[in-house]
Amino acid sequence: MKTDLLLGEIYTFDKATNRYMIEVALNQYMDIFNEWDPAPFKRKDLDSDLELYLEKSSEEIPLRHPIELFFVLPSKNRNQTLENDARDALNSYFSFKIYLLKKGLKKINILILRYVCLGFLLLWIGTITPGYNSDISWATVITEGIFIGGWVFLWEAVSLFFFSKRELYQRYQIYIRLLNAPIFFRDAN
Repeated sequence: MKTDLLLGEIYTFDKATNRYMIEVALNQYMDIFNEWDPAPFKRKDLDSDLELYLEKSSEEIPLRHPIELFFVLPSKNRNQTLENDARDALNSYFSFKIYLLKKGLKKINILILRYVCLGFLLLWIGTITPGYNSDISWATVITEGIFIGGWVFLWEAVSLFFFSKRELYQRYQIYIRLLNAPIFFRDAN
């Protein structure tokens, strides 16, 4: 409850929708997007500062609390058609980020499987190699190298599973959350 009170001091809680609002002040609709991106409006990249702000804000609000995105513009610059286009563009951008993160997670899963198989294969080869119980120094060195290689592959699989995959999965959850968040526009007061 204490963290919710602190969260309520940082982010506005919309009692009508029971969601925390991530509010962004804009001068115009194009402020949402990267000004260097020549793509059509619906396929533009987000402004990098805005993307970082949305990611960090979504991270700060616990996943058990739903969110909504509020863009505040001067009333003279409001345009319903541009607002609908901006919503479509934001949803398209978040969907594309989710697609890329899914590909990244799939790639990590394949690497983990490869590294586990190679690790166990090298450990098995090390145990059946004649140098394992031999007094010949070069055979012992090769056998120890095979064992070390096996453990390195297994450690890399563990590292990918517990660290890299976890980080990608957290970003995936953030973008799913942003994709599912309702997007509103309102006048600046």
